[in-house]
Amino acid sequence: EKNKKLGTWVSTMRKHHKNNDMKQDPVWKKRFAQLEAVGFEWKVPVLCSPNEDVWQQRLDELLEYKEANGDCRVPRTYKENRKLGRW
Repeated sequence: EKNKKLGTWVSTMRKHHKNNDMKQDPVWKKRFAQLEAVGFEWKVPVLCSPNEDVWQQRLDELLEYKEANGDCRVPRTYKENRKLGRW
């Protein structure tokens, strides 16, 4: 639940940043600057490979993760499989 709320908040911040009117508002300008100061990325990086073999491999790994953990919420810093965590 905590990560879901954070994900929703991050998505909302990205939407607000796209809004040019909000970029002019002093309060939002300050907030955007604070996020940038900590390395916040405004654009979502594309990490999925167009390669069908890689796609299938990650999907298989995700299914194994779900079987072992009961969900598909792979941490980005998943040490057992860093590529799956970034996928």
